Amino acid sequence: MTDTPINPDLPFDFFDCDRADLTPEHRAWWGRVFIRETATDQFSGGAVFAVYRLDQAEGIGPTQHGVFIDKAKAVACARGIGNATPCMVFF
Repeated sequence: MTDTPINPDLPFDFFDCDRADLTPEHRAWWGRVFIRETATDQFSGGAVFAVYRLDQAEGIGPTQHGVFIDKAKAVACARGIGNATPCMVFF
């Protein structure tokens, strides 16, 4: 259905990483879109799907681009965002 990773194995502290001081493990995810599925009993589908990308937005951790109760809509959002082309080189 998608080549966008769903529930990928992310580095430790990924959602708390400081974008100004990324580790090599965090940098491997720079610009890549992914989806996190979270179980919930509040919706009939039993889950919500959040779309993220670690990008140049200010702050800590990846940018959340949307939360959906429909997996297909989350995938469509991820495709619309796409993976970012790196504009900087990390040393």
